[in-house]
Amino acid sequence: MDAEKPILAICGKGGVGKTACCALLSRALLEAGVRPLLLIDADPVGGLASAIGERAVRTIAAVRERLIASARTADEAEKARLAIDLDYLVMEALLERDGYSLFAMGHNSEKGCYCPVNTLLRQAIDLVADPFSAVLIDAEAGIEQINRQVTRRVSRILVVTDGSTRSTDTLNVIAGMVGKVRVSVVANRSAAGAAERLPEGVDLAGAIPEDDELSRFDRAGRPLWELPPQNPALRAARGIARSLGFPAGS
Repeated sequence: MDAEKPILAICGKGGVGKTACCALLSRALLEAGVRPLLLIDADPVGGLASAIGERAVRTIAAVRERLIASARTADEAEKARLAIDLDYLVMEALLERDGYSLFAMGHNSEKGCYCPVNTLLRQAIDLVADPFSAVLIDAEAGIEQINRQVTRRVSRILVVTDGSTRSTDTLNVIAGMVGKVRVSVVANRSAAGAAERLPEGVDLAGAIPEDDELSRFDRAGRPLWELPPQNPALRAARGIARSLGFPAGS
C-alpha cells in the first residue's frame, strides 16, 4: 500500500452486497497479515458484526443515548465532566479481538435524523484509527455518510455494484462528489468478472462471482469468516486485496 494509512469505505446502493464484500475483504486482509485491522460497521441497520461472527456489540448509538440520558439530569459541572469523558465513553464501544477491533454504529431507539450519531461516529474514527494498520468501513446504503463527511479520512472508496441501473446510478453520484479520493469498483455477483462502463477516473478493483455456498451461509446467518479457504468468493476477495496493493494471503 501507499505510505498513507489505507482507510477504505465500502459503499453502494442497498442490497448490492456491501456487507458481504466487507466481511470477505477483511478476512482476506487478516489472512495476509494486515493487523491490527479496524472494522467499522457504519450502517445503522448493522450486519457486519454478525457477518464476521460477532453477536453482542455495544454501539456508537448506545454511547450517544447514554450521554444524552446522563446530560438530562446533570448539573453544569457534571456536563463538563461528561464532555471530558467523551473519548473514554467512545472507547467503550470498541470491541477488541486478537488481530482486529470492531466499531458498530447502531441505530437510535427514537425516531429522527442520524446526523448526531454520524457526527459521533466521525469523531470516533478520528479518535481510534491511528494505531491500526488498515481500516475498513462498511458504510450505510446510498451517499448520506459521504455527504455528511463521515468518511472524510478515507483514502479510497470501494463502490459495490451488481450490474443494476440503480447501483450504477449510485456509483456515478458517489464518483461525482468525493473530490480527490480515489474510487474503485467491486463488481459483485459477477461470474464474468466484468463491470459496467465506469465513470472517468474510476477503476475496477475486481469482481466477486455469484456463489451458492456464500448464499447458503448468508441465509442461515452463518458468519462468512467460516467459509472454507477455497471458496470462490473468498478467493476473489483475496485478488481484490492484492489489486488494492495489500500483500497476498493464503
